[in-house]
Amino acid sequence: METPGSSGEYPLTTTPLSDAAAKASQLDPEFCDVRGLDRLFGIKRSLGYTLLAEGLIESVSLRRRGQIRGKRLFNVDSVRAYLREQMANQKRKQAS
Repeated sequence: METPGSSGEYPLTTTPLSDAAAKASQLDPEFCDVRGLDRLFGIKRSLGYTLLAEGLIESVSLRRRGQIRGKRLFNVDSVRAYLREQMANQKRKQAS
């Protein structure tokens, strides 16, 4: 058991994480809401719903029976797949 130092506080046993390390250590989400789309990918609400309507990304709507409003969650893997596809298309266009 550690004993307090001369100031009465226990010494730190670990170094605090930098901001970048703290963000990297967070769990990778499987789903995100509209705010998460913006935070993770810079995709705003209207573009997110347009991509969804065109079938380019996937989502699920959580809603209680009989309720009009619910919560829409977007599948992060489908968004990443869409972005990878867009990058590949751009590289093909640049190469030709």
